[in-house]
Amino acid sequence: MDFKKFLTIGIAVGIAANVIDFVVQGNLLADYYARPPFRQDVAVGWMIIGDLVAGLVFAWFYLAVAGSFAPGVPGGATMGFYTGVLVIFPAAIFMHLMFEGFPYFLSWIWIFYGIAWYVCAGAIAGAINKR
Repeated sequence: MDFKKFLTIGIAVGIAANVIDFVVQGNLLADYYARPPFRQDVAVGWMIIGDLVAGLVFAWFYLAVAGSFAPGVPGGATMGFYTGVLVIFPAAIFMHLMFEGFPYFLSWIWIFYGIAWYVCAGAIAGAINKR
């Protein structure tokens, strides 16, 4: 694996994820997170670091499977779509099933948002990894 490409994709996706999450999670959905079952004592710094780590994990996975998809932005976005459905769909539904007070409608918001997040991440990765 090309370490420079891994870092470039990971950092770019991590930065984009922070911007997207600030807008959507930090503003548009903030009212949902201002009450139980959500914690109110999480430091924002951990969220920023979490998005950067998520970007690096995504870059690692993308580079591992990129050969299965078309090159460039279209292939990256397709990979992101498949990854989003694979990861977020079951996880968001299980959140509702496992945690008391977790709203079912929020699970569906997370599903659509998560898939869009992964499509954006894939498009960014594909733009950087043109092959």
